[in-house]
Amino acid sequence: MSTPSVPVDDDQTLALTQAVAALMQQFKLTPGLLAGSAYADLHANDAGLLSLLHETGPMTVRGLAQSLSAPDSTISSALDRLELRQLVSRRRHDHDRRIMVVDLTSEGRALTDRIAQAHLDNSRGMLARLSPADRVDLIRLVSTIATTSRE
Repeated sequence: MSTPSVPVDDDQTLALTQAVAALMQQFKLTPGLLAGSAYADLHANDAGLLSLLHETGPMTVRGLAQSLSAPDSTISSALDRLELRQLVSRRRHDHDRRIMVVDLTSEGRALTDRIAQAHLDNSRGMLARLSPADRVDLIRLVSTIATTSRE
């Protein structure tokens, strides 16, 4: 769904920037506020990689790189960090020893479960402040923004 490009008012741009910043602070979504949260001590790339493995199950390194639109070297660095923390494991593919398969460890699954629950709790807290009709509108608008490609 594409809508014609309409110039955006500077006041609206500033208002949205301030609202998003306040939202991130209110729900502790900024890196500086993560101490004690499920995200504590995670590198920026690590959370996305862990979440993807949580959703999909075991994946190849190449599959992770493609899904995250990241170079193999970035994925390998993240996997090194996560493996050191015992959050993921790597093993050779059963039928093709050249391929590495990555999976969450039990510690990694426990962390991603906590992260997923934190997302749900934050979303529930945000929606609780709105009327049922406003909730539908917010979800529709955020979904539109999230799925519309940047040009």
